[in-house]
Amino acid sequence: MHNEALLIARLFLGIPFIVWGVLKLRGGEAKLVPGLQALGLPDAVGFAYLIGLCEFVGGVAVVLGYPLSTASVLLGLWCLVTGYDAHRGNITELLKNATMAGGFFALAIAGAGSISLFGGAPGGLFADLP
Repeated sequence: MHNEALLIARLFLGIPFIVWGVLKLRGGEAKLVPGLQALGLPDAVGFAYLIGLCEFVGGVAVVLGYPLSTASVLLGLWCLVTGYDAHRGNITELLKNATMAGGFFALAIAGAGSISLFGGAPGGLFADLP
């Protein structure tokens, strides 16, 4: 039951990031660009696509369960930073991001479980990745 619960947690945390990444990569970045321009970034459109790519790749890594610790910690930090930067005026959105960050940090500690890519313990060249 433990491995099934970890799979469900990975799906609940990873799938939204896959969806958000795909939406940004398919033209949804237009909503993000004005906020990035307000930060003074030189290429806000390029940065918006980079954000979409990071969200997509991070979500896929969490769903597959590899490299889970790295992806979970990075997405947890991502949630905290975006929560503070983009949602600090809306307590509900800020708490949503903080809750997701907690889930990612807990998942990083718990591990991927055996229902994951490489069964959570890769060998060979992939064993060297965090």
